[in-house]
Amino acid sequence: MSIFTVKRRIFMLANAIMLVFVFGIAPVHADCPKGEAACPSSLGGECTPLGSICCPGNAHTVIGAACPAEQTGDWGAIATVIWHDNSGNAHAAYGVGLHGKTISQASTAALLDCQSNSGELCQIAGTFSNGGCGYISIGAGTNDVRLGMSSTSDQALKECTSNGDTCKTPDGGCTNK
Repeated sequence: MSIFTVKRRIFMLANAIMLVFVFGIAPVHADCPKGEAACPSSLGGECTPLGSICCPGNAHTVIGAACPAEQTGDWGAIATVIWHDNSGNAHAAYGVGLHGKTISQASTAALLDCQSNSGELCQIAGTFSNGGCGYISIGAGTNDVRLGMSSTSDQALKECTSNGDTCKTPDGGCTNK
């Protein structure tokens, strides 16, 4: 097993643990096949193709399509991606979608924002609705990238900087009740 594979698995595990404590959402399958990622456990946690919208009940759909039997409200979503360049340097990007009328609208906005920031296929990392909030901060350490996600800006920054890394001001917001 290469050092890249070990670092990636450690980072994925750390991200999964962070999501449990911060967002209350953890992937059910942290080790998805290549080209797939786990949806938040609040949506079922199953592996879905990168760039897909995670729908409630272990369903998924393509960007721009509606989830089956969606509830309307005021939705927000955060999408993330971590990748390595040809030199092995790690990079992270994110996207935020706020004030979608449905989970699929907010998720589409977050995925498109993330993908335009990175040129990579992203995954939904968290959703929130009707008065809920979501924030993300990204940063870099010596040999890694960091993501901090929480329902508050302060906590997202604290999670990101917990290993002494320098992180950017959190991005995100709250939905209306």
